[in-house]
Amino acid sequence: MVLDYGVIGNCRTLALVKKNTSIDWLCLPRFDSPSVFSKILDTEKGGSFRIIPVGEYEIKQEYIEDTNVIKTNFSSETAEFDVIDYFPYYNKGNVILRNSEIHRVIVRKRGNPIIKVLIDPKMEYNKYVPDKQIDSNKIIFSYKNTSLYLYSNLELNNILDNKEIELPENSYLLIAYNKLKYTTDISYIMQEMENTITYWRNWSKRIKGGKEYRHLKVRSALALCLLTYEDTGAIVAAGTTSIPEIKGSVRNWDYRYSWVRDSSFTVEALIKLGLIDQAYSFIRWLNSIYAEYGMSLQSLFKVSGGEYIHEEKLDNLEGYENSKPVRIGNKAAKQRQTDIIGELLNSIYLFYLKENTSPKIGEISWDLIFSFVETSIREWRKTDHSIWEFRGTNRHYTFSKVMCWVAVDRGIKLARKLGHNDVIERWSKERKKIKGNIMRHGWNKRVQAFTQYYGSSSLDASLLLMPSFGIIRWNNNKMVSTIKAIKNKLSNGPFVMRYKDKDEFGTPKSAFIACSFWLINALYHIGDKDEAIDLLNKAIAFQNHMGLLSEDIDMETGELLGNFPQAYSHTALINTITSLFDKK
Repeated sequence: MVLDYGVIGNCRTLALVKKNTSIDWLCLPRFDSPSVFSKILDTEKGGSFRIIPVGEYEIKQEYIEDTNVIKTNFSSETAEFDVIDYFPYYNKGNVILRNSEIHRVIVRKRGNPIIKVLIDPKMEYNKYVPDKQIDSNKIIFSYKNTSLYLYSNLELNNILDNKEIELPENSYLLIAYNKLKYTTDISYIMQEMENTITYWRNWSKRIKGGKEYRHLKVRSALALCLLTYEDTGAIVAAGTTSIPEIKGSVRNWDYRYSWVRDSSFTVEALIKLGLIDQAYSFIRWLNSIYAEYGMSLQSLFKVSGGEYIHEEKLDNLEGYENSKPVRIGNKAAKQRQTDIIGELLNSIYLFYLKENTSPKIGEISWDLIFSFVETSIREWRKTDHSIWEFRGTNRHYTFSKVMCWVAVDRGIKLARKLGHNDVIERWSKERKKIKGNIMRHGWNKRVQAFTQYYGSSSLDASLLLMPSFGIIRWNNNKMVSTIKAIKNKLSNGPFVMRYKDKDEFGTPKSAFIACSFWLINALYHIGDKDEAIDLLNKAIAFQNHMGLLSEDIDMETGELLGNFPQAYSHTALINTITSLFDKK
């Protein structure tokens, strides 16, 4: 199996559309809802929704430029047709229309193509097969209190019986979740498609920055938009669960939640691209969660807020490439991760810098900022699970200490901007203590590098970020030495591992895509610019055919692995390109 998928969505959920048009993953009505189609996690039994050509066709799939609308072209010597997939998403009056619907427009271009339609929903992660019946102008798939309605101008009996269908000039398949449609003719569908294409193209025009690698920034920004739960502003880490970091291993996690850390990096990328409204939506959401729940150190949340996240293993799915277990939920929500406050306060600070004349900044609670800084001051001396969420090991991780320094540093800067000068002297003393502690215990003289945790000799790619946060200069000898050590020990060409040491799940093998971009940025800033740009070009070559990235890469084969599409990877790509080329 290969991650040869495009992604469509409505900023509430998303669907993975394979190169052959098979929708192999869809959860309704939101990202973390139970799946309706799950073939990506079970090729034999998982449900899917596919348009199958009869005969031999060449297939080419791409996004309609600057949109989240997918066009798949089928071409043979005698016939040709397009399948255009999208969730309707556009302005209607003063609101965004974003219903839980997938529209599949089939455009006959020449000849007399013949197709079959396979629609096979499996409810609640493949546990239940819904009842099926034709009712007037639709096929109803019903299960408990849930209904999927399939509308089409193709013969419904032929769809349900998987029979051959000769295509008319234009046709459509529309699947709606728990909602009856009263208008579904082809003219309506074509207008919905045009409205959606126009919306995304206008959205993409808002993206700022230079021309270098602009197409990568636009595609990554469009992917990040689809990973946003617009109802609240939450940003999910990825659209899937349990696509393994290493095939055949147990490193299979559910990423359909909003991590404070990942989202904060995403906010930075959105701000750099000038997408201020999207960035602010997340900050405002975190502010509301704090006000309601007071969970200042919870590392991840459901997209709807601070509900409890339970993790369990499913035994009715075989897993991606037979990689078990399949997990839903994520118990990392219970971990102590003291770095997350630093990432969050950094994103708030960047927003203030960008929007220092906007009335929106007054809506962000000083109580939130004050509480987070005080929490970092109280917690920084303690052990934690840190950025890589080690499940069995609490340690004094250097990256966590760095981010505690960032939390206090950004708190001081925000206090100055907001006129809370009474805390600055005390916080400044604490900031100095944290930095001194890091320089004393995080540096390993023998290794000549900052290391993963105090007293260790292990390297960690997250420490490539230290100068980006301002705790140390790029040209500092210790930092240069750390960057070169990570390059020599953790990288292989454009591939960079997070760390190499054995952990509670075995020995890591795959490269972490975001780390590749972190190294590229680091090399560029210490003067190795030609090498950095060469590695950038090699790294982006591993995007799939739709310009999308997952979490990891198999270092031997170059195969994309891990949950998909991955916000972290696209965020790191944006932040690196803007850092290298979009000079202020």
